[in-house]
Amino acid sequence: MKNYEIVVKDGVIESLKVDGKAKGMRDLNKAQSAPYWKLFDTNGWASNPFSGAEIELDALELSIYNFCLSWYARYERGIADLPIQVYDSMKYLLLAINPRAYMDLLD
Repeated sequence: MKNYEIVVKDGVIESLKVDGKAKGMRDLNKAQSAPYWKLFDTNGWASNPFSGAEIELDALELSIYNFCLSWYARYERGIADLPIQVYDSMKYLLLAINPRAYMDLLD
């Protein structure tokens, strides 16, 4: 069961509540402005490139995980266009909505 509520308008997340509390949108808005952000509309499988662990994610979780992987790949190439704070916020958002996904995929 999901512990979050999301409002999407025209393909953009406008608000997010986790465990009934409004989540700050500042870093999520920054993430959504990145050219590599993709808001998925279906569930999908994700895998940890190092451990091989696989887990099924819902569309929001998959969007966040995809952002984190893309941001980090750019960071490793020296072209991170968003501050590490945005990456950290997105990582911890995944932790808040799906601790298992965070532990298996990003930790």
